[in-house]
Amino acid sequence: MFIFSYWFSRLVAADPGRKRLKTASKATISVITAVVIMLSVLKAAGSSQITAAILSGVIGLMGILVVNDETTKAKKVTTVLVALSSAVSLGIGSFLSRYGQAENVFLVLLVFLSFYLQKFGIRYFSLSMVAFMSFYFASILHVTFSQLPWLLAGVIVGACCAFIYNFVIFKDRPSNVLRSSMKSFHIQVNLVLDLIIELIQKKQIEPAQIKQYNRNIKKLAEYARVASEELGNTDPHDIWPGVTAEQMRLYVFDTVMLLQTYSPAIRKLSELKAFNHFDIQQVLLKLVESIREAEVLNENPTHSLTDAAQHLQELRQKLSELEPQDERYKDWLYLIRRIETISNHVIDEAYELQQAIVKQEKQPQKEAEEQEDEEDNDEEKGLKPSTKKSIQAVITAVATLIFGSFLSPSHQYWALLAGYLVLLGTETIGSTFVKAVQRSVGTLLGAAVGFVVASYVSPGILEVTLLFICVFMAFYFFPITYSFMSFWITMMLAFMYDMLLGGISESLLLARVLDTVVGVGIGLAVSALVFPKRTRDKITDTSVEYVAALKEFVHTYLHRFTNQYAFANLADKGMELEKKLKQLHVDSDPIIKGFVGRSRLQQFLTVFTAINYYAKHLVASSTRNEAFYKEAEFHGVVKEVEEKVASNFTQLEKALRGERGTYVYTLEDVRQKIEQSLDYFDTSVQSRNLQHLQLLHNIYYVWKINQSVVHLAKELGAEEISNEE
Repeated sequence: MFIFSYWFSRLVAADPGRKRLKTASKATISVITAVVIMLSVLKAAGSSQITAAILSGVIGLMGILVVNDETTKAKKVTTVLVALSSAVSLGIGSFLSRYGQAENVFLVLLVFLSFYLQKFGIRYFSLSMVAFMSFYFASILHVTFSQLPWLLAGVIVGACCAFIYNFVIFKDRPSNVLRSSMKSFHIQVNLVLDLIIELIQKKQIEPAQIKQYNRNIKKLAEYARVASEELGNTDPHDIWPGVTAEQMRLYVFDTVMLLQTYSPAIRKLSELKAFNHFDIQQVLLKLVESIREAEVLNENPTHSLTDAAQHLQELRQKLSELEPQDERYKDWLYLIRRIETISNHVIDEAYELQQAIVKQEKQPQKEAEEQEDEEDNDEEKGLKPSTKKSIQAVITAVATLIFGSFLSPSHQYWALLAGYLVLLGTETIGSTFVKAVQRSVGTLLGAAVGFVVASYVSPGILEVTLLFICVFMAFYFFPITYSFMSFWITMMLAFMYDMLLGGISESLLLARVLDTVVGVGIGLAVSALVFPKRTRDKITDTSVEYVAALKEFVHTYLHRFTNQYAFANLADKGMELEKKLKQLHVDSDPIIKGFVGRSRLQQFLTVFTAINYYAKHLVASSTRNEAFYKEAEFHGVVKEVEEKVASNFTQLEKALRGERGTYVYTLEDVRQKIEQSLDYFDTSVQSRNLQHLQLLHNIYYVWKINQSVVHLAKELGAEEISNEE
């Protein structure tokens, strides 16, 4: 029963915000509607031009998928322009079809424009993409001028269907997306809490349980990023009156931090036999269960946070009863305190949200300090990335047209399409290679399965139904894996060929697979030989961006201790660091999946992941609200730490870029000086000692971050020097 409940919850939470489901549904229904309407019109007119119905479906699909402007108004304009772009492209295609190689020249021009115009905005890319696909369609089917009127009618029908489904029937409702995203987030939170309860109850934790927990934590972090992004698009006050975006972000962040803290702490507690202390085990279980049952965003919750707060107080009482000097407890008491601290943050944030919803009063947002984006005055030498990519695309297009004409003269554009698509959205040789492999494997498997299924299914309603299922599956799984999309698209083409050609042959599907392999191979070769960007160079760029963001994050954190009026939205900055770390993992993926040099890169990624973990603990500081120190002595210490850590970040950036002569400070002498200056026995300075202890607590993870930075820099050739040097 637990297994069924677990996987059902996973399925419900698997699509945060229902974005994939909504997009795939819109695309599929738009295609179906456009095709059905156009077929009805053609039948009523006594025309047999089924190609017009197919084109109508293509435009209905692309009008959903390629329109990605930032505002609804801009999307509406682009959707209208999509129809115009397709119509013009079809007209030119039908005109050039009589002039031999002229259509190839125009097709290459469209390939160039679709890449080059990206630098002017997403709309220009969308229109170029539609123009390319429309011309590609016209070229494959050898459209003549006499067929043009029906094809233009198909374009209008397809664009109208896309418009209606995008802006009328499936109108964007950001509040619904945010509500759904938070629902997915809470489902995943409860799944992780269930696993934590299991870990606490077990006397011996199995490695498989740890792996399962870590997988779920990764999922949770992804859902948290989705929810955080939606908070940038939607004011949560519209859904939960009284709640501010800042409150919600901090709650999401603290919850993720809580669950990331639980795993290593509970694992260590289990190893140290802490759960043999029955009272501690039971209080922890009650605490976790009460957090799980709390309905934070419910206006009339059946389970309040009162129980969680009571169990947290019980935990504090148990801690006070245990003597730190006792050998039985000293090795694990700090772990319980860590759980208690972060649990307190989550309960406090959740309670604030509940109270805000109950009162339903709009609370004023804190205005973050406006920071002007620094303009990059260093003009990039040579050609811009968009120009380089468009040149790569042109060379790929010409090469695939030449090879395609030899491989399969009747379908010479298949190789071109494969080469074109493999270059889309890839920046490096490694990412192009991964996409090329995914497309080749997906096409091979899709062709094989599609051929087998098509041979057993007669053309008719069933085959049409399967075709539309393939459309839905392709675009539902596209954000997850490109190979799945290629698989379903190739299956769809197999059904389409079967219906259009009255049957499908092995040679046709073999030609499709061969052309795909040749096309992606040429695209990969061009990516590697013409203006190549190595994967390691991209990793370096992303690493430098992460370190720069981390430098600003730590500066903001430390600046609060010496500036009484400093404002720091550390939760937002923490989420931004999380995004940059994710991008670093994405950029590293081609090497990690390969065999050359992945061991050292994995070590670097581990250190960056640890740094990110320490940075999150800075957000979770127990003094996030009152952080200012009045003692001038503390000001000097904090400023010294801030300057040296900032210098280490700068030196690490230089080392990542391959510069020589870099150096880093260990800061161990500063840390030792601070720790040794605390006088526990002088009762006359008790308040000062308390501030001193708070300072040690608040900069503990700054030391950890600095140690990791020093380690990375030394691995890259930096010299380690003491603070006094």
